[in-house]
Order: sequence, then structure tokens, then C-alpha cells
Amino acid sequence: MESSQVESVIDFTDRASSMNAGHVQPIDKRSIHQICSGQVVLNLATAVKELVENSLDAGATNIEIRLKEYGCELLEVIDNGSGIQQDDFEGLALKHHTSKLKDFSDLTCIETFGFRGEALSSLCALSCLTITTCYKTCSVGTRIEYDYNGKIKSQEPCPRQRGTTVTLQNVFHTLPVRHKEFLRNLKKEFNKMVNVLYAYCIISTGARLVCYNQTATRKNLVVTTNCNSSIKDNITNVYGAKQ
Repeated sequence: MESSQVESVIDFTDRASSMNAGHVQPIDKRSIHQICSGQVVLNLATAVKELVENSLDAGATNIEIRLKEYGCELLEVIDNGSGIQQDDFEGLALKHHTSKLKDFSDLTCIETFGFRGEALSSLCALSCLTITTCYKTCSVGTRIEYDYNGKIKSQEPCPRQRGTTVTLQNVFHTLPVRHKEFLRNLKKEFNKMVNVLYAYCIISTGARLVCYNQTATRKNLVVTTNCNSSIKDNITNVYGAKQ
């Protein structure tokens, strides 16, 4: 059974003890959001994938992924893309909100990676999410902290060059069973994430991707590319010249 399914079973079991057996009851909105979000962001690899895709969709040519203790304490993706407009702050992390399509027919000509309006909303439900961004026409950045429902908790100006930084702290801590499994298999989850990141490093020509992992004793370079114009050069950066 998937950990997300286990979470659901435990949640429903706890609720069943406090309600009359045999009666159909609505699930509260907070639980619905957590359960559904757990089906969108399945693991550390999915979280990194969604954030890297957002950076590439924003036209970033430099993307830095920072992890602390293999991602269990902190995951941060920093880019030099177009940034986020102030008018979009409020809806940025809400469910089913996106700037990449307007109706179902747009799916036939989609040219971006992320378009479902699910990623940031789901990450809000599963972690503590903060976004620091500066739109390409702005002279000052903004730091926005979101709550678990994707609504703005705080917003303040801050210095930043053009681009966006997404910071996640304590991923999966709102789902105790999955969080426990994540910590128990931390190195395995990290290696899955690295393999997914390799794929984006290889296909992303014209963009430099670099990833670091900070442990208690040292900062390790995981992978880096050099803003190459060809996939072949990216493969050399990722796997070495022999490969």
C-alpha cells in the first residue's frame, strides 16, 4: 500500500471513531487538500521536478537547487527567470490556478512543462513554502510566505535580482506516516531525485543547472551543467566524457 493510501486510511479510521457508523459524512476541506496534494507530490523527486519545470517555463538560464540534509530539512530552487508579477501573488499557490492555459482546448497546443495549477498548491499543503521573487520590470523583490491552504500569510519587500526563489522546509511533515517513511528512506529518495534531475540537466540546452547538498559537515556538488547548446555536451557534464 502506498504511504499516501496509508495516510488516508489512518485519517478515515480516526474520524470513524468519532462519528456514527453507517453514516456518510463530508470530509473537511483541509483533509481533502492534504490527501489530494499527496497524490500530486509523491516524493522528493516530484517536488524538485515541479520546481525545476517552473523555472524552465519562466525562461531561466541559471537554476540552482539547494538541499539541506538530503532535502529533509530544506529544498530551495533559485532561478533567474522572468519572475512573478504582483497581480499573481494571491492566486499563485491556490488549487487549479495557472497562467499556462485558459480552457481545455489549450492542451492541444501546450508548450510548457507545468500547466495544471497543482504543484505549488500541493507543496503548500505538504511543507512550509516561501517564495522570493522579482519580476523583470521591477526594481525590488518581494518575499511571500504562504499557509497550508496556499493563501498569503505575510508579504514584504526585499532585495533580489530578477528571478524567483522557492523555499520548502520540512517536506511531508503534514503527513506523519509519509514523513516517517521519507526520513527512513532518505538516501534512497535522494538518489531518485538525482536521477530525475539528471534527465532535466540533459535536455535543458541553453540553461545551467547546478545542485548542492549541504550536510552537517560539508557542502557537496551533486551535478552541474555549463549552459551548453547541445544535449551531447550536457551528457558529458552529467556522466563524464567517457559515457
